[in-house]
Amino acid sequence: MKRIFWLSLPLFLAACGGDPVQKDLINYINVEMPKVADLESDAVDAYASVSGENYENDSIMYYTIANTVIPRYEAFYEILESIDPATEEVSNLHHEYVAAAADQLEAFKLILEAIEKQDADIITQANTDLDKAKVLLGQWREDLDAACAKHHVVMEGEEEGQ
Repeated sequence: MKRIFWLSLPLFLAACGGDPVQKDLINYINVEMPKVADLESDAVDAYASVSGENYENDSIMYYTIANTVIPRYEAFYEILESIDPATEEVSNLHHEYVAAAADQLEAFKLILEAIEKQDADIITQANTDLDKAKVLLGQWREDLDAACAKHHVVMEGEEEGQ
């Protein structure tokens, strides 16, 4: 399964100073987002380990989602929601990410419900939420890249395949 979220962002450097949005973007990427990166990655990796090609059975999937994925994703989401960018532009970007994470969290919870009830319609809704989260994250990343370009924040060594 492909990773639903990629939070591994490269280090960003400023080309020049004095722009409050530029400073906020650098803080957002280099200080705030690393606070949640490991929790998000752990949750998504745990989900990937029991879904798609790695699916073995409902019991293993249920146990992993209930005991690893949801607790870690809820911790990630709680910290994510607490991030409060200083500027409106970065705050708007951050709200895009929070919306994507909310859809993902809801999808994980729906998967548990679907397994409990053995209900294919609930799984369909969960997959829709996962797809929506993926689209929202893509939009967030495009908007983040555009804001960085606009405010002269340049990447240093972006990782491939993320």
